[in-house]
Amino acid sequence: MRKLTSTLSLMMLCACSMLAQGTMSADWKRIEPRDWEAKPINLIANEWMALATGTDEKKMNSMTIAWGTFGQLWNKPVVIVYVSSSRYSKHLMDENDYFTVTAFPQTEQCRQALMYIGTHSQRDEPDKTRRAGLTTEWTPTGNPVFSEGNLAIECKKIYADEFKADLLPSDVKERLYGGGRMGLHTFYIGEITNIWKK
Repeated sequence: MRKLTSTLSLMMLCACSMLAQGTMSADWKRIEPRDWEAKPINLIANEWMALATGTDEKKMNSMTIAWGTFGQLWNKPVVIVYVSSSRYSKHLMDENDYFTVTAFPQTEQCRQALMYIGTHSQRDEPDKTRRAGLTTEWTPTGNPVFSEGNLAIECKKIYADEFKADLLPSDVKERLYGGGRMGLHTFYIGEITNIWKK
């Protein structure tokens, strides 16, 4: 009886631990990357997405992205995201092997959440994701996505490099980076490993 009680206690503890980590809800359904139908330019440029990386709540960061690329490279479906060297997310993107991009329904609440994580730094505000009204869930492979989203793409980082200032178009160089306005961007190419949709 004592052994059964210990076993049940251990099982309950494991279940509670999994819930505390925010495991992925049953609302998400996995789809194959090649079966995904989307308007990628509209999705990234007009609707925006949340970029997230990290292994747990304390080592996870999110930021809004309005630049990105979806396509194929080296016979792999890929997402390319761009992160400025001035962003707190940069060192986490460098440290981690995976990242996610999450899209959201076009509601005022979601738009405000994306505005918030895009204009606040986790360097100064460690709980900015929660303050934005976003709830972190973890995919079966341990990557952060958001309950409020309706599309989440998991990516394994396969290449990264920083833009070269001397190769930038002159208008872009001046408008975005001139006078130290912003740090140069690093582009991260991620092989799509899973797409989750509601």
